[in-house]
Amino acid sequence: MAKNKLSYESDIKNAPENIAKGEKEIFLRDGDGLELRITQSGRYWQYRYTWEGQRCVFPINGDKSERDEKETTAKNELAEARRWAAWCRAQKNANLDPRKVRAEAEAARKQAILDAEAEQIRTVQAKAAQLTMNDLYAQWDKTHGVTLDAHWRAVRRSHWQCHLAPIIGSTPIEEANKVPLMEVHDQLTSQGKKATARSVLSLLIQLIGWGVERGLVTDDHRLLTFKLPKRQEVVTDGQKSENFKADDYIIKHGIEIIGQDGEDDKAGRALQFSELRDLLSKSLPKSSQALTGKCIIRYMLATGVRASQAVRLRWDWVSLEHRVVIYPTGSMKKRKMHHVHLSDYAFKQISLMLAIRVNDFVFPAPLKDAAHVRRDNVSTDIATRQHYSGDDLAKRMKLRRAIDQYNFYNLTGGKWALYDLRRTAATRLMELTGSNWDIVQKILAHSQKETRGETDKYDRYSRWADRCNALNQWGEALALCEEGSAPLTTSQNIIKLKEG
Repeated sequence: MAKNKLSYESDIKNAPENIAKGEKEIFLRDGDGLELRITQSGRYWQYRYTWEGQRCVFPINGDKSERDEKETTAKNELAEARRWAAWCRAQKNANLDPRKVRAEAEAARKQAILDAEAEQIRTVQAKAAQLTMNDLYAQWDKTHGVTLDAHWRAVRRSHWQCHLAPIIGSTPIEEANKVPLMEVHDQLTSQGKKATARSVLSLLIQLIGWGVERGLVTDDHRLLTFKLPKRQEVVTDGQKSENFKADDYIIKHGIEIIGQDGEDDKAGRALQFSELRDLLSKSLPKSSQALTGKCIIRYMLATGVRASQAVRLRWDWVSLEHRVVIYPTGSMKKRKMHHVHLSDYAFKQISLMLAIRVNDFVFPAPLKDAAHVRRDNVSTDIATRQHYSGDDLAKRMKLRRAIDQYNFYNLTGGKWALYDLRRTAATRLMELTGSNWDIVQKILAHSQKETRGETDKYDRYSRWADRCNALNQWGEALALCEEGSAPLTTSQNIIKLKEG
Protein backbone atom coordinates (compact mmCIF):
# COMPACT_ATOMS: atom_id res chain seq x y z
CA MET A 1 0.00 0.00 0.00
CA ALA A 2 1.36 3.41 -0.97
CA LYS A 3 2.23 5.80 1.81
CA ASN A 4 3.28 9.40 2.41
CA LYS A 5 0.34 10.71 0.42
CA LEU A 6 -0.26 13.75 2.66
CA SER A 7 1.71 16.96 2.67
CA TYR A 8 1.81 19.76 5.20
CA GLU A 9 1.10 22.63 2.80
CA SER A 10 -1.82 21.09 0.89
CA ASP A 11 -3.44 18.86 3.53
CA ILE A 12 -2.41 19.40 7.16
CA LYS A 13 -2.05 23.18 7.25
CA ASN A 14 -5.61 23.84 6.08
CA ALA A 15 -7.29 20.94 7.84
CA PRO A 16 -9.89 22.02 10.44
CA GLU A 17 -9.23 21.47 14.14
CA ASN A 18 -12.72 19.92 14.47
CA ILE A 19 -16.00 19.71 12.61
CA ALA A 20 -19.40 21.21 13.31
CA LYS A 21 -22.02 19.37 15.32
CA GLY A 22 -23.99 16.96 13.17
CA GLU A 23 -21.24 16.46 10.57
CA LYS A 24 -19.59 13.09 10.04
CA GLU A 25 -15.96 12.51 10.96
CA ILE A 26 -13.30 13.21 8.34
CA PHE A 27 -10.29 11.00 7.54
CA LEU A 28 -7.11 12.25 5.86
CA ARG A 29 -5.12 9.12 4.98
CA ASP A 30 -1.34 9.10 4.53
CA GLY A 31 -1.34 5.48 3.38
CA ASP A 32 -0.20 2.14 4.80
CA GLY A 33 -2.54 2.51 7.82
CA LEU A 34 -1.66 6.06 8.99
CA GLU A 35 -4.55 8.56 9.01
CA LEU A 36 -5.69 11.82 10.58
CA ARG A 37 -9.18 11.54 12.06
CA ILE A 38 -11.08 14.83 12.52
CA THR A 39 -14.17 14.79 14.79
CA GLN A 40 -16.29 17.29 16.69
CA SER A 41 -13.94 17.00 19.65
CA GLY A 42 -10.67 17.50 17.76
CA ARG A 43 -7.97 15.99 15.52
CA TYR A 44 -6.45 12.58 16.21
CA TRP A 45 -3.69 10.67 14.46
CA GLN A 46 -4.09 6.90 14.43
CA TYR A 47 -2.62 3.82 12.82
CA ARG A 48 -4.91 1.07 11.49
CA TYR A 49 -3.67 -2.49 11.25
CA THR A 50 -4.79 -6.10 11.43
CA TRP A 51 -3.70 -8.35 14.29
CA GLU A 52 -4.62 -11.99 14.54
CA GLY A 53 -7.46 -11.51 12.07
CA GLN A 54 -8.96 -8.48 13.86
CA ARG A 55 -8.95 -4.84 12.77
CA CYS A 56 -7.18 -2.69 15.33
CA VAL A 57 -6.54 1.03 15.87
CA PHE A 58 -3.41 2.35 17.56
CA PRO A 59 -3.88 5.95 18.89
CA ILE A 60 -0.93 8.19 18.04
CA ASN A 61 0.15 11.29 19.92
CA GLY A 62 -0.62 14.34 17.85
CA ASP A 63 -4.05 15.74 18.72
CA LYS A 64 -4.30 19.47 19.44
CA SER A 65 -4.10 19.23 23.22
CA GLU A 66 -1.01 17.03 23.13
CA ARG A 67 0.61 19.26 20.48
CA ASP A 68 0.10 22.24 22.79
CA GLU A 69 1.43 20.34 25.81
CA LYS A 70 4.54 19.17 23.95
CA GLU A 71 4.96 22.55 22.27
CA THR A 72 5.03 20.83 18.89
CA THR A 73 4.09 22.79 15.79
CA ALA A 74 1.58 21.89 13.09
CA LYS A 75 4.46 21.64 10.62
CA ASN A 76 6.21 18.75 12.43
CA GLU A 77 2.92 17.08 13.37
CA LEU A 78 2.94 14.97 10.19
CA ALA A 79 6.55 13.88 10.66
CA GLU A 80 5.83 12.88 14.28
CA ALA A 81 2.84 10.78 13.22
CA ARG A 82 4.89 9.05 10.55
CA ARG A 83 7.56 8.15 13.10
CA TRP A 84 4.92 6.48 15.26
CA ALA A 85 3.53 4.64 12.22
CA ALA A 86 7.02 3.38 11.40
CA TRP A 87 7.39 2.20 15.00
CA CYS A 88 4.10 0.32 14.78
CA ARG A 89 5.20 -1.40 11.56
CA ALA A 90 8.46 -2.43 13.20
CA GLN A 91 6.54 -4.04 16.10
CA LYS A 92 4.32 -5.94 13.67
CA ASN A 93 7.35 -7.16 11.73
CA ALA A 94 8.66 -8.51 15.04
CA ASN A 95 5.32 -10.30 15.59
CA LEU A 96 4.37 -7.95 18.43
CA ASP A 97 1.11 -6.10 18.97
CA PRO A 98 1.94 -2.33 19.11
CA ARG A 99 -0.82 -1.70 21.65
CA LYS A 100 0.49 -4.38 24.01
CA VAL A 101 4.07 -3.17 23.65
CA ARG A 102 3.08 0.40 24.50
CA ALA A 103 0.88 -0.74 27.42
CA GLU A 104 3.78 -2.75 28.87
CA ALA A 105 6.12 0.21 28.44
CA GLU A 106 3.63 2.53 30.16
CA ALA A 107 3.19 0.06 33.01
CA ALA A 108 6.96 -0.19 33.41
CA ARG A 109 7.22 3.61 33.45
CA LYS A 110 4.56 3.93 36.15
CA GLN A 111 6.17 1.19 38.19
CA ALA A 112 9.52 2.96 37.93
CA ILE A 113 7.86 6.11 39.29
CA LEU A 114 6.31 4.16 42.16
CA ASP A 115 9.64 2.51 42.92
CA ALA A 116 11.36 5.90 42.94
CA GLU A 117 8.73 7.31 45.31
CA ALA A 118 9.01 4.27 47.57
CA GLU A 119 12.77 4.63 47.65
CA GLN A 120 12.41 8.29 48.50
CA ILE A 121 10.03 7.42 51.36
CA ARG A 122 12.47 4.80 52.64
CA THR A 123 15.24 7.36 52.52
CA VAL A 124 13.18 9.89 54.48
CA GLN A 125 12.11 7.27 56.99
CA ALA A 126 15.68 6.08 57.40
CA LYS A 127 16.70 9.65 58.06
CA ALA A 128 13.80 10.12 60.44
CA ALA A 129 14.79 6.96 62.29
CA GLN A 130 18.00 8.71 63.23
CA LEU A 131 16.11 11.74 64.58
CA THR A 132 15.13 12.11 68.22
CA MET A 133 11.98 13.70 69.60
CA ASN A 134 14.05 16.78 70.38
CA ASP A 135 14.98 17.00 66.70
CA LEU A 136 11.33 16.66 65.73
CA TYR A 137 10.30 19.44 68.11
CA ALA A 138 13.12 21.69 66.88
CA GLN A 139 11.92 21.36 63.28
CA TRP A 140 8.29 21.92 64.36
CA ASP A 141 9.23 25.05 66.28
CA LYS A 142 11.30 26.34 63.37
CA THR A 143 8.52 25.97 60.80
CA HIS A 144 5.17 25.94 62.62
CA GLY A 145 6.17 27.59 65.87
CA VAL A 146 7.10 30.84 64.13
CA THR A 147 3.48 31.18 62.92
CA LEU A 148 2.17 31.27 66.50
CA ASP A 149 1.68 34.29 68.70
CA ALA A 150 4.93 34.95 70.56
CA HIS A 151 3.31 34.20 73.92
CA TRP A 152 1.86 30.84 72.86
CA ARG A 153 5.10 29.86 71.18
CA ALA A 154 6.90 30.57 74.45
CA VAL A 155 4.32 28.53 76.37
CA ARG A 156 4.86 25.53 74.10
CA ARG A 157 8.62 25.88 74.38
CA SER A 158 8.23 25.86 78.15
CA HIS A 159 6.00 22.78 78.05
CA TRP A 160 8.53 20.94 75.92
CA GLN A 161 11.66 21.96 77.81
CA CYS A 162 10.21 21.50 81.31
CA HIS A 163 7.95 18.46 80.94
CA LEU A 164 8.58 16.53 77.71
CA ALA A 165 12.25 16.95 76.77
CA PRO A 166 13.57 15.47 80.06
CA ILE A 167 11.40 12.38 79.54
CA ILE A 168 11.35 11.62 75.80
CA GLY A 169 13.59 14.29 74.23
CA SER A 170 16.50 11.93 73.55
CA THR A 171 14.25 9.05 72.47
CA PRO A 172 14.35 8.13 68.75
CA ILE A 173 11.09 9.11 67.09
CA GLU A 174 10.16 5.54 66.15
CA GLU A 175 10.62 4.36 69.76
CA ALA A 176 8.47 7.03 71.42
CA ASN A 177 5.46 5.59 73.26
CA LYS A 178 2.75 6.79 75.62
CA VAL A 179 4.02 5.21 78.85
CA PRO A 180 6.35 8.06 79.90
CA LEU A 181 3.81 10.58 78.60
CA MET A 182 1.14 9.32 80.96
CA GLU A 183 3.66 9.46 83.80
CA VAL A 184 4.15 13.17 83.03
CA HIS A 185 0.38 13.66 82.88
CA ASP A 186 -0.24 11.91 86.18
CA GLN A 187 2.57 13.76 87.92
CA LEU A 188 1.29 17.17 86.79
CA THR A 189 -2.27 16.21 87.71
CA SER A 190 -1.20 15.17 91.21
CA GLN A 191 0.37 18.62 91.59
CA GLY A 192 -2.95 20.27 90.76
CA LYS A 193 -1.82 21.30 87.27
CA LYS A 194 -4.58 19.64 85.27
CA ALA A 195 -4.68 22.26 82.52
CA THR A 196 -0.91 22.08 82.03
CA ALA A 197 -1.05 18.28 81.94
CA ARG A 198 -3.56 18.33 79.07
CA SER A 199 -1.71 21.09 77.23
CA VAL A 200 1.54 19.09 77.37
CA LEU A 201 -0.10 16.02 75.87
CA SER A 202 -1.92 18.13 73.27
CA LEU A 203 1.44 19.53 72.15
CA LEU A 204 2.82 16.02 71.73
CA ILE A 205 -0.20 14.89 69.69
CA GLN A 206 0.11 17.95 67.45
CA LEU A 207 3.83 17.32 67.04
CA ILE A 208 3.32 13.71 65.91
CA GLY A 209 0.61 14.70 63.42
CA TRP A 210 2.86 17.42 62.00
CA GLY A 211 5.70 14.90 61.65
CA VAL A 212 3.50 12.47 59.72
CA GLU A 213 2.53 15.20 57.24
CA ARG A 214 6.22 15.80 56.50
CA GLY A 215 7.34 12.18 56.38
CA LEU A 216 9.39 12.46 59.57
CA VAL A 217 7.06 10.12 61.43
CA THR A 218 5.77 6.85 59.96
CA ASP A 219 2.11 6.55 59.05
CA ASP A 220 1.68 3.67 61.50
CA HIS A 221 3.43 5.30 64.47
CA ARG A 222 1.98 4.08 67.76
CA LEU A 223 1.36 7.63 69.04
CA LEU A 224 -0.99 8.43 66.16
CA THR A 225 -3.74 6.63 68.07
CA PHE A 226 -2.86 8.33 71.36
CA LYS A 227 -5.71 10.40 72.79
CA LEU A 228 -6.04 12.73 75.72
CA PRO A 229 -7.27 10.91 78.83
CA LYS A 230 -10.81 11.65 79.92
CA ARG A 231 -11.24 14.50 82.34
CA GLN A 232 -11.77 13.33 85.88
CA GLU A 233 -14.35 15.39 87.68
CA VAL A 234 -13.71 15.49 91.42
CA VAL A 235 -16.84 15.64 93.54
CA THR A 236 -16.46 17.81 96.63
CA ASP A 237 -17.64 16.51 100.00
CA GLY A 238 -20.58 18.89 99.97
CA GLN A 239 -21.73 17.59 96.59
CA LYS A 240 -21.66 13.91 97.50
CA SER A 241 -25.12 12.37 97.44
CA GLU A 242 -25.12 11.43 101.11
CA ASN A 243 -24.03 14.92 102.25
CA PHE A 244 -25.92 17.31 99.96
CA LYS A 245 -28.80 19.45 101.26
CA ALA A 246 -30.58 21.75 98.85
CA ASP A 247 -31.67 24.35 101.44
CA ASP A 248 -28.15 24.67 102.85
CA TYR A 249 -26.79 25.06 99.32
CA ILE A 250 -29.26 27.88 98.52
CA ILE A 251 -28.56 29.65 101.82
CA LYS A 252 -24.83 29.53 101.14
CA HIS A 253 -24.97 30.77 97.55
CA GLY A 254 -28.07 32.94 97.58
CA ILE A 255 -31.37 32.52 95.75
CA GLU A 256 -29.76 33.58 92.47
CA ILE A 257 -28.00 30.21 92.28
CA ILE A 258 -31.28 28.47 91.44
CA GLY A 259 -31.17 27.46 87.79
CA GLN A 260 -27.39 27.78 87.51
CA ASP A 261 -26.50 24.19 86.70
CA GLY A 262 -22.94 23.10 87.30
CA GLU A 263 -21.97 25.82 89.80
CA ASP A 264 -20.06 24.01 92.54
CA ASP A 265 -17.75 26.17 94.61
CA LYS A 266 -15.02 26.20 92.01
CA ALA A 267 -13.53 28.25 89.22
CA GLY A 268 -15.11 27.87 85.85
CA ARG A 269 -18.37 29.57 86.66
CA ALA A 270 -20.36 32.69 85.90
CA LEU A 271 -20.65 35.34 88.60
CA GLN A 272 -24.17 36.30 89.68
CA PHE A 273 -25.37 39.91 89.49
CA SER A 274 -25.34 40.10 93.28
CA GLU A 275 -21.69 38.99 93.24
CA LEU A 276 -20.85 41.53 90.56
CA ARG A 277 -22.47 44.20 92.70
CA ASP A 278 -20.36 43.26 95.73
CA LEU A 279 -17.18 42.96 93.67
CA LEU A 280 -17.51 46.21 91.69
CA SER A 281 -19.01 48.42 94.39
CA LYS A 282 -17.17 47.18 97.48
CA SER A 283 -14.22 44.80 97.04
CA LEU A 284 -12.55 46.22 93.94
CA PRO A 285 -12.53 49.91 95.03
CA LYS A 286 -11.09 49.06 98.45
CA SER A 287 -8.49 46.62 97.14
CA SER A 288 -4.82 47.53 96.93
CA GLN A 289 -4.60 45.84 93.53
CA ALA A 290 -3.00 48.09 90.92
CA LEU A 291 -5.24 50.27 88.77
CA THR A 292 -4.09 48.34 85.72
CA GLY A 293 -5.35 45.06 87.13
CA LYS A 294 -8.66 46.57 88.22
CA CYS A 295 -9.23 48.06 84.78
CA ILE A 296 -8.46 44.71 83.15
CA ILE A 297 -11.10 43.04 85.32
CA ARG A 298 -13.68 45.64 84.35
CA TYR A 299 -12.64 45.65 80.68
CA MET A 300 -12.92 41.86 80.43
CA LEU A 301 -16.36 41.96 82.02
CA ALA A 302 -17.52 44.74 79.70
CA THR A 303 -16.26 43.16 76.47
CA GLY A 304 -16.03 39.40 77.09
CA VAL A 305 -12.55 39.21 75.53
CA ARG A 306 -10.03 36.59 76.56
CA ALA A 307 -7.49 37.46 79.23
CA SER A 308 -4.64 37.07 76.73
CA GLN A 309 -6.34 39.56 74.39
CA ALA A 310 -6.98 42.01 77.22
CA VAL A 311 -3.42 42.19 78.59
CA ARG A 312 -1.88 42.50 75.10
CA LEU A 313 -4.17 45.27 73.90
CA ARG A 314 -2.24 48.00 72.05
CA TRP A 315 -3.21 51.63 71.62
CA ASP A 316 -2.83 51.23 67.86
CA TRP A 317 -5.77 48.81 67.92
CA VAL A 318 -8.06 51.29 69.67
CA SER A 319 -10.12 53.89 67.81
CA LEU A 320 -11.28 56.35 70.46
CA GLU A 321 -13.19 58.34 67.85
CA HIS A 322 -15.30 55.37 66.77
CA ARG A 323 -15.26 53.71 70.20
CA VAL A 324 -14.08 50.40 68.86
CA VAL A 325 -11.17 48.01 69.42
CA ILE A 326 -10.06 46.02 66.37
CA TYR A 327 -8.01 42.97 67.23
CA PRO A 328 -5.83 42.03 64.21
CA THR A 329 -5.71 38.49 62.88
CA GLY A 330 -2.30 37.81 64.41
CA SER A 331 -3.59 38.47 67.93
CA MET A 332 -6.59 36.12 67.75
CA LYS A 333 -6.80 32.45 68.69
CA LYS A 334 -8.71 31.52 65.51
CA ARG A 335 -6.64 33.84 63.30
CA LYS A 336 -9.70 35.91 62.50
CA MET A 337 -9.99 39.68 62.97
CA HIS A 338 -12.36 40.72 65.78
CA HIS A 339 -14.11 44.05 66.34
CA VAL A 340 -15.15 45.02 69.88
CA HIS A 341 -17.58 47.85 70.57
CA LEU A 342 -16.70 50.01 73.58
CA SER A 343 -19.74 50.74 75.75
CA ASP A 344 -19.59 53.72 78.11
CA TYR A 345 -18.40 51.41 80.85
CA ALA A 346 -15.66 49.84 78.70
CA PHE A 347 -14.67 53.24 77.29
CA LYS A 348 -14.23 54.52 80.86
CA GLN A 349 -11.62 51.83 81.57
CA ILE A 350 -9.71 52.71 78.40
CA SER A 351 -9.85 56.40 79.33
CA LEU A 352 -8.43 55.70 82.79
CA MET A 353 -5.46 53.93 81.20
CA LEU A 354 -5.05 56.69 78.60
CA ALA A 355 -4.53 59.18 81.42
CA ILE A 356 -1.46 57.24 82.60
CA ARG A 357 -0.21 56.00 79.22
CA VAL A 358 3.48 55.08 79.32
CA ASN A 359 4.06 52.83 76.28
CA ASP A 360 2.34 51.15 73.33
CA PHE A 361 0.22 48.85 75.51
CA VAL A 362 -3.10 49.89 77.02
CA PHE A 363 -2.34 47.88 80.17
CA PRO A 364 1.42 48.39 80.72
CA ALA A 365 3.70 46.37 82.96
CA PRO A 366 4.59 48.16 86.21
CA LEU A 367 8.36 47.67 85.95
CA LYS A 368 9.22 47.07 82.27
CA ASP A 369 9.10 50.12 80.01
CA ALA A 370 8.03 48.42 76.78
CA ALA A 371 5.91 45.50 78.00
CA HIS A 372 2.33 44.73 78.91
CA VAL A 373 1.13 43.51 82.30
CA ARG A 374 1.44 39.76 82.73
CA ARG A 375 -1.77 37.75 82.75
CA ASP A 376 -0.51 35.49 85.53
CA ASN A 377 0.18 38.51 87.73
CA VAL A 378 -3.43 39.64 87.40
CA SER A 379 -4.61 36.08 88.09
CA THR A 380 -2.41 35.92 91.20
CA ASP A 381 -3.80 39.25 92.43
CA ILE A 382 -7.26 37.70 92.25
CA ALA A 383 -6.34 34.30 93.71
CA THR A 384 -4.38 35.60 96.70
CA ARG A 385 -7.30 37.78 97.79
CA GLN A 386 -9.59 34.78 98.21
CA HIS A 387 -9.69 32.47 101.22
CA TYR A 388 -12.46 29.98 101.88
CA SER A 389 -12.99 27.36 104.55
CA GLY A 390 -10.74 24.43 103.87
CA ASP A 391 -7.93 26.50 102.39
CA ASP A 392 -4.54 26.63 104.10
CA LEU A 393 -4.59 30.08 105.73
CA ALA A 394 -1.03 29.79 107.03
CA LYS A 395 0.25 29.21 103.51
CA ARG A 396 -1.84 32.09 102.20
CA MET A 397 -0.43 34.48 104.81
CA LYS A 398 3.09 33.91 103.49
CA LEU A 399 2.11 35.80 100.35
CA ARG A 400 2.59 39.54 100.56
CA ARG A 401 -0.57 40.32 98.60
CA ALA A 402 -2.70 38.33 101.04
CA ILE A 403 -1.48 39.63 104.37
CA ASP A 404 -4.15 42.32 104.76
CA GLN A 405 -6.59 41.33 102.05
CA TYR A 406 -6.63 37.55 102.15
CA ASN A 407 -10.44 37.42 101.68
CA PHE A 408 -11.16 40.72 99.91
CA TYR A 409 -12.35 39.04 96.74
CA ASN A 410 -14.41 36.31 98.42
CA LEU A 411 -17.84 35.99 96.80
CA THR A 412 -20.94 34.16 97.93
CA GLY A 413 -20.75 31.75 95.02
CA GLY A 414 -17.28 30.58 95.91
CA LYS A 415 -13.94 30.77 94.16
CA TRP A 416 -13.60 32.63 90.88
CA ALA A 417 -10.72 33.22 88.50
CA LEU A 418 -9.72 35.69 85.80
CA TYR A 419 -11.13 33.60 82.94
CA ASP A 420 -14.51 33.42 84.70
CA LEU A 421 -15.03 37.06 83.73
CA ARG A 422 -15.41 36.02 80.08
CA ARG A 423 -17.89 33.31 81.03
CA THR A 424 -19.71 35.80 83.22
CA ALA A 425 -20.05 38.27 80.36
CA ALA A 426 -21.55 35.60 78.09
CA THR A 427 -23.98 34.22 80.68
CA ARG A 428 -25.21 37.55 82.03
CA LEU A 429 -25.56 38.94 78.49
CA MET A 430 -27.99 36.14 77.70
CA GLU A 431 -29.88 36.74 80.94
CA LEU A 432 -29.92 40.52 80.72
CA THR A 433 -30.68 41.19 77.07
CA GLY A 434 -32.35 38.00 75.91
CA SER A 435 -29.87 38.01 73.00
CA ASN A 436 -29.73 34.86 70.96
CA TRP A 437 -26.62 32.78 71.42
CA ASP A 438 -25.46 33.53 67.88
CA ILE A 439 -24.96 37.21 68.76
CA VAL A 440 -23.17 36.37 72.01
CA GLN A 441 -20.87 34.02 70.10
CA LYS A 442 -19.91 36.88 67.80
CA ILE A 443 -19.22 39.11 70.80
CA LEU A 444 -16.95 36.39 72.18
CA ALA A 445 -15.31 35.81 68.75
CA HIS A 446 -16.20 32.14 68.79
CA SER A 447 -15.68 30.29 65.51
CA GLN A 448 -18.97 29.74 63.67
CA LYS A 449 -19.91 27.63 60.65
CA GLU A 450 -21.49 29.32 57.69
CA THR A 451 -25.25 28.90 57.30
CA ARG A 452 -26.96 28.21 54.00
CA GLY A 453 -27.49 31.35 51.95
CA GLU A 454 -25.62 33.55 54.39
CA THR A 455 -21.86 33.86 54.30
CA ASP A 456 -19.81 34.41 57.42
CA LYS A 457 -18.75 37.86 56.24
CA TYR A 458 -22.32 39.02 55.62
CA ASP A 459 -23.47 37.56 58.90
CA ARG A 460 -20.74 39.35 60.85
CA TYR A 461 -21.53 42.81 59.52
CA SER A 462 -25.31 42.42 59.59
CA ARG A 463 -25.21 41.81 63.37
CA TRP A 464 -22.84 44.60 64.37
CA ALA A 465 -25.71 46.83 65.55
CA ASP A 466 -27.09 43.96 67.65
CA ARG A 467 -23.68 43.41 69.22
CA CYS A 468 -23.32 47.11 70.03
CA ASN A 469 -26.79 47.26 71.59
CA ALA A 470 -26.15 44.16 73.69
CA LEU A 471 -22.79 45.46 74.96
CA ASN A 472 -24.32 48.87 75.74
CA GLN A 473 -27.03 47.25 77.88
CA TRP A 474 -24.41 45.08 79.55
CA GLY A 475 -22.24 48.14 80.25
CA GLU A 476 -25.19 49.92 81.86
CA ALA A 477 -25.80 46.86 84.04
CA LEU A 478 -22.16 46.85 85.17
CA ALA A 479 -22.39 50.56 85.97
CA LEU A 480 -25.43 49.84 88.16
CA CYS A 481 -23.52 47.10 89.94
CA GLU A 482 -20.66 49.51 90.54
CA GLU A 483 -23.15 51.94 92.11
CA GLY A 484 -24.36 49.23 94.50
CA SER A 485 -27.50 47.98 92.78
CA ALA A 486 -28.28 45.37 90.14
CA PRO A 487 -30.28 45.45 86.91
CA LEU A 488 -33.55 43.89 85.83
CA THR A 489 -33.26 40.82 83.61
CA THR A 490 -35.39 39.51 80.79
CA SER A 491 -35.83 36.05 82.30
CA GLN A 492 -39.34 34.71 82.75
CA ASN A 493 -39.33 35.47 86.45
CA ILE A 494 -38.08 39.06 86.52
CA ILE A 495 -36.55 39.77 89.88
CA LYS A 496 -34.99 43.05 90.91
CA LEU A 497 -32.13 42.18 93.22
CA LYS A 498 -32.05 43.95 96.54
CA GLU A 499 -29.66 46.81 96.92
CA GLY A 500 -26.83 46.30 99.38
